[in-house]
Amino acid sequence: MGRGPRYWFPLALLGFAQIGAVTVQLLWRRSPAESESANLLLSPAVPPGATEYSRALRWPLDFHVGDSSLPAGPVWLVTLGVAVLGTAVWYAFARRPGRVGWFALGTIAALLAVPLLDLVGSWQFRLGDGLRGPLLATLGLLLLAAYERSRFVLLTAAAFALVAVVLSADMAGMLASAMILLAAALVALLRGNPSSMP
Repeated sequence: MGRGPRYWFPLALLGFAQIGAVTVQLLWRRSPAESESANLLLSPAVPPGATEYSRALRWPLDFHVGDSSLPAGPVWLVTLGVAVLGTAVWYAFARRPGRVGWFALGTIAALLAVPLLDLVGSWQFRLGDGLRGPLLATLGLLLLAAYERSRFVLLTAAAFALVAVVLSADMAGMLASAMILLAAALVALLRGNPSSMP
């Protein structure tokens, strides 16, 4: 399916999905001035002299409106879900599996495994929201490396984990690891046919 090995697409897809997630997070954020104006518009009208009552009513609004960041856990879950589904569709066209039913069941199982493993990481291992996503993405890259029997994807997974998990498990790490994936996908395309790959 095109030039280069098949695994360039999952690498590029995950990289672009991460860039999309970072973009959504940045667009979702509001400045402190915007949060304050939202609080002024939403705060209840109270008669003069009821300062304490006004303060008591305003605190919950500050709590809900003032927090303007998207939670990292769901952002990573959506990102990984897009990557898993897109990869399954890509391999369905690239490999043309003989048993479509088994392939569809495997895709559904992989999609369900993402939130389940996220719950295990949260409840059992007490991992933070921003750390579980990169770990699951690294696990997916390792599975891709094993499926394709590629040392190149294995090295890409190691570089991804180093940046996204060890160095910076936040938006900066998400963006930097996306650049690693896109660079790896480009290198995979430029290196040529699958038969020449390790």
